[in-house]
Amino acid sequence: MSGEQIAGLLLSGVIMAPVWILGAVLCCGRGAGLIAGYNTASAGKRERWNEKALCRGTGTLVLAITACIELSFAGAVLGRMPLLWTGLALAAAAAVGGVVYLNTSRRFKK
Repeated sequence: MSGEQIAGLLLSGVIMAPVWILGAVLCCGRGAGLIAGYNTASAGKRERWNEKALCRGTGTLVLAITACIELSFAGAVLGRMPLLWTGLALAAAAAVGGVVYLNTSRRFKK
């Protein structure tokens, strides 16, 4: 592994570190104000949702997508195109599947 590849991997880690932290905060059941749509909903609509479960579900989704994007970064830096495309496909699948699950599952409603 060359010095440029190591620097690229470290740079991608530094760039993604705030997203990892955000995912960890959400997984702890905090940070509901950071969830798009939930933070702008009226108080009546917010009462229908289990805030802690919603935060945990969203945090898990954020961490899953971040891991897939890190996989894509590694593929790009190392010049492994199948790894890059696999990471992107997994990120897209996780995003679509996660959003559908968060919006349709009864687990997140009171």
